[in-house]
Amino acid sequence: MPSTQHVRLGTTEWLAWPDALLRSTGFSASGLLRFASDECAERADDFLAGRADRDAFATVFEKTVVDISVEVNRVAADPSLREAIVWQNPAVAGLLDSLLRNQEPIRRNAKRRYREVQLSKFWQRYSSKAETIGFFGPSLWITLDPERSDIHAVPGPRLIDKRRVFLEPWAVVAYGEWLTTDEEMRRWLPPARHPHHLLEREQVTRPGEEPAVISEAEFVLLRACDGKRPAALVAQQLSSGDAPLFASTDEVYQLLDALVERKLATWDANVPLNTAGAGILDERIAAIGDPRLRDRARSGFDRLKAARDGVARAAGDPAALEAAQLHLSNEFTEITGRPARRRGGVTYGGRGLCYEDTTRDLELSLGRDFIDDLAAPMSIVLQATRWLTAAMSEVYEQELRRLYTEHSPSGEHLTLGDIWPLVIRLFFGSGAKAADGVTQDFIERWTQVLGLNESTTGLNELRLSADALAERVRERFPASAPGWDGGRVHSPDLHICASSPQAVNEGDYTMVLGEMHAAAGTMEGHLFGWSLDDPASVVERLAADQGKDRIIPLFPKVWPRNAGRTVPFEHSVNDRFLAFASVPGADLDRTTSIAAIDLSLRDGRVWASMEGREFPLVHVLSAFLSMANIDALKLVSAGEHTPRISVDRLVLFRETWRTTAEATGLLPIRSESEEFLAARRWRQRNNLPERCFVKISTETKPFYVDLSSPLFVSSLSTALRAARKSARENEVVTVTVTEMLPAPEQAWVPGPDGESFFGEVRMHVVDPQPCAQP
Repeated sequence: MPSTQHVRLGTTEWLAWPDALLRSTGFSASGLLRFASDECAERADDFLAGRADRDAFATVFEKTVVDISVEVNRVAADPSLREAIVWQNPAVAGLLDSLLRNQEPIRRNAKRRYREVQLSKFWQRYSSKAETIGFFGPSLWITLDPERSDIHAVPGPRLIDKRRVFLEPWAVVAYGEWLTTDEEMRRWLPPARHPHHLLEREQVTRPGEEPAVISEAEFVLLRACDGKRPAALVAQQLSSGDAPLFASTDEVYQLLDALVERKLATWDANVPLNTAGAGILDERIAAIGDPRLRDRARSGFDRLKAARDGVARAAGDPAALEAAQLHLSNEFTEITGRPARRRGGVTYGGRGLCYEDTTRDLELSLGRDFIDDLAAPMSIVLQATRWLTAAMSEVYEQELRRLYTEHSPSGEHLTLGDIWPLVIRLFFGSGAKAADGVTQDFIERWTQVLGLNESTTGLNELRLSADALAERVRERFPASAPGWDGGRVHSPDLHICASSPQAVNEGDYTMVLGEMHAAAGTMEGHLFGWSLDDPASVVERLAADQGKDRIIPLFPKVWPRNAGRTVPFEHSVNDRFLAFASVPGADLDRTTSIAAIDLSLRDGRVWASMEGREFPLVHVLSAFLSMANIDALKLVSAGEHTPRISVDRLVLFRETWRTTAEATGLLPIRSESEEFLAARRWRQRNNLPERCFVKISTETKPFYVDLSSPLFVSSLSTALRAARKSARENEVVTVTVTEMLPAPEQAWVPGPDGESFFGEVRMHVVDPQPCAQP
């Protein structure tokens, strides 16, 4: 269970949670080298330099691609790989069978080469990316322990300790929607007001639309639609008593249908698209008053849960898992009449019916020496981030003041709903944002602090010290407090580059700041909390650090990246919810519509009045401010070439190159050998590392590339050609290459069989200073 104290970072003022998260790979780092060929790369370089003839290169190349094909078959036969693919996309498991049917001597035709490239994509992901999904991305709650000096790491006898299978939130919602199709069943489901609507005696105020005029009967019925009570009970209440407003329950149902038709209410299972949905659906079913209907509703959901449990039991056995998933799919389709998968072609985001979360079988704590090594360089980043939150808060205060005075020049009544489209446009959309100027200023100040100029762009590495930078940072980032309460908590992701925990204890290691999630607490999601005895304690601690009066926006189902499992699994008892769109499952007792928030201008600030209390409007918009800040540090290294920049032991920025798809020379379709030579030329021209990560502008995620491997080069070329084909006319497809750090030999997380795995430590760091403007 997470503890309740903070750990001070060295002698700095900054505080860290004593509990952190390890996100890791489920396949060993050494697996990435199985398709590498230093010999082939050297012979290609010799040929390009005139030190070898083409025949010498061709001989080595042909032998290499055959050897890699043999290795591909060995990888394809790995039951762990099959299991991982079955979890991610069962239909692709046939790829492995197709590869394995082609045994030595392997026929390397076009289909075979295509299948090898597809396999390499899965393999690089599972072996190189520290994630939080399935057994191929196990996580672990770990501790920061200043009472001990060293890192304590003891792997258990297995890779995985705990594992649990959950129905995807969208599948739970789909079952609830299926219940709605039965008219008898529907009467036992709860009608709900839209959370972003404001119900008044004679009208419903709808942000972005004209008010809807309503009758007394409609007002009374809407007031009773709390999203929890079944329609049958609502109808019974309103049609009974001494002076009922409705003559019969049928009259209530008819009016309720009319309200749904007018889009003033919903009438369905009212299940949220998050991991709480399954429990809420159980409550909805339990509330069905007709035993026959209740048993039928429960029976179908029990069938899905039983099939899910069958999937859980099959974990570790690829064939059994495939059969169990097929059974779950068949059950789902038979019951609901819907396809068992969604979002075809999308790599991330909950496409199947269920998913597995796991914890790593490892005991791990990071001691005082590690904390002290991190403290000084991290304090440099944290001071800059504090300034960023203060500057962002100030510019958004200005923009909100401008909107208020434009729409209420003489103090006319104004609500947040009246100007919501303009407010949300300050944060999202394709045009200029209020944050853009601050972000650019942030980049320029970092450039000055680090001393980046034309002379440094040609360097491979720039080494700096925290002591030398400290005064410069205070001058360029002069902030004494964060800009808002939610801006007190930051979530850095740290990679450790070391051959083992023992190497770290001996001082032979480097740290890398992978991501800096500024002004964001990122450890309250269900994907982390499910394994805790008391997951609510994480949320209460985060709320204590961010301020007890948190206001949480309710995001609609269509919100980007809402896969359900990343939504916070609990909320603090003091949290309020902000509704700006229709969201199923909202707790209406704790939710405030943007139409119900009155705005006023006082002492140069826009204030929001909600539920009898007043807050600065920037406080109400805290979550959106965090989104504007979260990735600002990434943009500091956005030049054509950025050297690796280290402060003491901490690498702030990996060495990075930026170019275009055309400039790589890999777009033209050519033979495998010519493609490989083109990649070697590209590497030499830009002094690229052999092993790196590549991010293409048309893709969401970066991927691993080994430029010594003909297979990974083919995978890169295929991705570049696909990006060029999918891009709009005249769109520049940018390519960002980042050095691989840590490298495979620097994977430090120990496994049960002496193998090493990549791991990323996520922390919560807390600014000890209260918000500058409460």
